[in-house]
Amino acid sequence: MDGTHLSEDPHVTRMVTGWLVLLIAGCLWTTGKAADDPGQRLYESKCSQCHATEGRGGKGPRLVPFEWSYERALELIRKPVCDMPPIPESELSDEEVAQVVAYLKSVNN
Repeated sequence: MDGTHLSEDPHVTRMVTGWLVLLIAGCLWTTGKAADDPGQRLYESKCSQCHATEGRGGKGPRLVPFEWSYERALELIRKPVCDMPPIPESELSDEEVAQVVAYLKSVNN
């Protein structure tokens, strides 16, 4: 080589800058999608600590594919039959449960 460092090459600098811009744009787009889905936001704040990202399972069991009805999910959230702590309506309204159920059903697709 002629003594020029790779980082001093303008082509490399442009290529790295382009990749960084694409990476940042992808992160912002993904964050924007989550912000658009209230069920996903609720899931992430109330459920993902135990059931992991997209209901894939963690400390708690896997939730997807999500096949329960809204009524069954509501019953299990309010009065769990396992080690899960109950979530009262004061912490997660029935309407919010419906949003979480809709989000988990959308993860199946």
